[in-house]
Amino acid sequence: MTLTQRIDAMIHHQLARWEEASRRLRERRPSIAIASLPGAGGEELGRLVAEELGLACFGREIVDQIAARRGIPEEVMRTLDERVRSAIDRYFTDSFQEERFTEDEFMKEVERFVIPIARRGGAVFVGRGTAFLLARAPSLRVLATAPRAYRLERFAAARGLSGAAAEEALRVEDEARSGFIRHHFHERIDDPALYDLTVNVAALGLPIAAACVVDVYRRRFPSR
Repeated sequence: MTLTQRIDAMIHHQLARWEEASRRLRERRPSIAIASLPGAGGEELGRLVAEELGLACFGREIVDQIAARRGIPEEVMRTLDERVRSAIDRYFTDSFQEERFTEDEFMKEVERFVIPIARRGGAVFVGRGTAFLLARAPSLRVLATAPRAYRLERFAAARGLSGAAAEEALRVEDEARSGFIRHHFHERIDDPALYDLTVNVAALGLPIAAACVVDVYRRRFPSR
């Protein structure tokens, strides 16, 4: 082989490597979906994980985007966000809205927002049923949990509540979030068998819990 032929071969080899590298960079990264019990710190966990992995994180942003796109008042979206209202509440709220927007429509909007993003590339989704929406997609599904005493302390501090008022508010929130998942997906939000990984945020602390999620993600979906 002449010098020119060797140089041409090296160039072709390097071009092939660049093409392969470019193709790999375009590969879709699996997403992470975090379900969380109230007060367990799911939103904070998601932000830490996303920052470490260089991914976008969508939690409350999902609701904000739906509200903006549909022109739904913020207070109505707050009611629909991970809650299943009673039949009476639903009747009165829907009857006096100029445009009806039910919980089922809310979930359809969440799906319309989440699925295309998950298909295009990796992201971290928190709550809003995303761990169940992505059950059949390449993803890491995580449950953030903690003992009730820990959750109550965080929940009360976040809402400026104390004593019996905090206890009652957390009970209502627990029932609402569990009811939301049960109603739309016929599953229990606190069933660890439904997730790839369950982290006890109280035992580990948020930084270590986030590091666990990141480590499992990288091991399960190693970068090529």
